[in-house]
Amino acid sequence: MAQFSPTEWQTINDFLDQGDNALIHGMPVRRDSSLIFTSWNIRKFGGLKNRDGSLKKTQGATEMIARYCKACDLIAIQEVQDNTEALFDLANRLNADGGQYKVIMSDVTGKAPGYKGMAERSGFLYNTQKIRLGSLASDLSLDRSAVLSNISKAHKQALEGQIPEEDDPSLLVRATQFFSALREERKMNKKLKQFFQFIRSPHMVEFVIENDFGAYEIYCINAHLVSGKNKTEREREFFALLEWLLLQSPKTVVEQGKIFMILADLNLDFKSNVTKRKHGIEEYITSLNREKNMDAKVNFPFLDGGFLTNARESETYDHIAYIAEDERWPRGRHNDLAGSLGPDQFDFGMFNFTQAFVAAGPGQGADGLPDYDKFSHDFTDHMPIWLRMPLPSASQHIFTV
Repeated sequence: MAQFSPTEWQTINDFLDQGDNALIHGMPVRRDSSLIFTSWNIRKFGGLKNRDGSLKKTQGATEMIARYCKACDLIAIQEVQDNTEALFDLANRLNADGGQYKVIMSDVTGKAPGYKGMAERSGFLYNTQKIRLGSLASDLSLDRSAVLSNISKAHKQALEGQIPEEDDPSLLVRATQFFSALREERKMNKKLKQFFQFIRSPHMVEFVIENDFGAYEIYCINAHLVSGKNKTEREREFFALLEWLLLQSPKTVVEQGKIFMILADLNLDFKSNVTKRKHGIEEYITSLNREKNMDAKVNFPFLDGGFLTNARESETYDHIAYIAEDERWPRGRHNDLAGSLGPDQFDFGMFNFTQAFVAAGPGQGADGLPDYDKFSHDFTDHMPIWLRMPLPSASQHIFTV
């Protein structure tokens, strides 16, 4: 597997140190009067060494991860493995220069003990100089009645595919064979392409930012939703998460003044492009608001900015989004103000390391295109995305409607 050499990593760091190169490629700047929230799927972020003693990620890759994270105050990481060495090593690196970061993470999700599956954790690192842990930390899941209802719908849908249009004397035999096949896990998974529970339970933690001018109480949801070729399954899991938050928002957001924030790899590639996805989400929210008599205020800024968040720059998988009633937090109609209100005011962006690596030189292949194989496995295959918000202050921008 190709990797950047130590010399090439040094070349990349020198490039980012020159002029505005880091800023041009989306590296956020840490400031005392504002917060940087970031979400990053770091590929197979687990143990530090292989069985033979070699590093799983090169020293240069690990240092680049830390370089980016030092600019951030709340870091949500997906693909944290069962082994958490890399997560705590990152915390130690952030604290080595006087930082005060702490870790909170989920238990392993995505598989049961003794069974096959993709075991992962959701991890948060938070800067205790600006953020404190709230009183809630929990996996987000559906109750048993909802799961049984979803399974029933999946059975019905799969069985209907077995029923012929006309009377067929073999129907009873085929139905018996179908239900017999459900005993075998592999066959069942092929037949039940229907959402009935999250493939990996989203993890929700409350973080509080407060000072003499007010507070933000944020329920942060760290999630890595289902991937794979079945886009319908992806769509259903995404909308199940969104519906859970929307139905909770009248009590949690409106009555209690909390903010729901999603920091996640949503694997969101239903519809054929970002614009159609945005319209699909808006239509869904409008329909749910009408059906449930709600008035949800949801903002998905990364559907507005034309961001392509995978390293190959083909999909907008990763998102920071939120549901808020607070006028200090912009709604979707305000996203075009990002970066124009002042250095510590609302902004959002993405560290496009693919283009940075290419511009620096080592990331460019012989054909002039990005040499993904040299960094997507050693470093990661998702761009980190970030959102800036001011600390509560008397002078912060108020977003009126």
